[in-house]
Amino acid sequence: MGKAVLLLQMGGPETLKDVESFLYNLFNDPFIIQLPPFIKPFQSTLARFISSRRAPKVSILYDEIGGGSPIRFETECQAKALEKSLKKTLGNDFKVYYAMRYSPPFLRDVIPVMEEDDIKDLVVIPLYPQYSEATTGSSLYECKDLFDKAGLTNNLRVTYIESWFDNPYYIQLMQQRILDKLSLLLAEVVVDKAESEEKALREDILILFSAHGLPEKYVERGDPYEQQIKASVALIMQHEKLKMIRHKISYQSKVGPVKWLEPNTEHTIIELAERGEKNLIVVPISFVGDHIETLHEINIEYKELAEKQGVQNFLMTRAPKANSLLIKALESLIINVRTGDR
Repeated sequence: MGKAVLLLQMGGPETLKDVESFLYNLFNDPFIIQLPPFIKPFQSTLARFISSRRAPKVSILYDEIGGGSPIRFETECQAKALEKSLKKTLGNDFKVYYAMRYSPPFLRDVIPVMEEDDIKDLVVIPLYPQYSEATTGSSLYECKDLFDKAGLTNNLRVTYIESWFDNPYYIQLMQQRILDKLSLLLAEVVVDKAESEEKALREDILILFSAHGLPEKYVERGDPYEQQIKASVALIMQHEKLKMIRHKISYQSKVGPVKWLEPNTEHTIIELAERGEKNLIVVPISFVGDHIETLHEINIEYKELAEKQGVQNFLMTRAPKANSLLIKALESLIINVRTGDR
């Protein structure tokens, strides 16, 4: 019986010519863009219009981060590292696939490969630690729909992992990423050894956790995303060295006129600067790979904003990427499933 793991990710345009099609797929997703009932029949037309209008401007942003998104490459690296680790831990018959939601490789193209490989036991892991209907929910719905249409429902045992915001390896990795930047920042802040490191940690540094935004209406309907973000942050800040540092949570990447989760990251940075904060460590808490939200929105736009407002040190932590702790986190989810713990 073939055993496999399927990693799900949002995706992104690999080249500038892919930007418009990526935007179209994004805006055509009813989980992302929820229109009133009387407009829903025209979502595809509206998505085509919006994507064509926005593509030139968005292409400039992608050009400034190297001409495209690295998310497919990073996801492929994560899949290869996980497969190598699983084969060592659970046996050589494990395969790891990955599929993107809004750019190639699409799930519809990966399914035939899994069928050819005669996969019978599958664990599906969306690469979003915190659950939201707009990300995890959308991805899992597509999975179940396409599996059913492909006739796999009766022949494929599928286990879906809905969230892993509290996975200890994930928490440890996020702590490690922050500590890496903290050591660099302390070298700048604690210039005079007469000023203790503890004083710098308590008074001179602030950690800003920036999560991808979500319309408030999702939370009002019971979406656990906001609470899981807060839970992840609380666990991360339990580290002995971090728990004495002040921190805040904010939300980025707002799109459209509807009300989104607050506080907004951009507004938060301005407020922090106005009250005299000089040293910020920004943690992209809901991302496991780099995309335009981290490489451009945080590390270019927000960084320039912060420096103009008087912030002296603005450091963004690295995304998990294919770090061994992320691989251990994903592997532990699979082992727990197979032993019946989850």
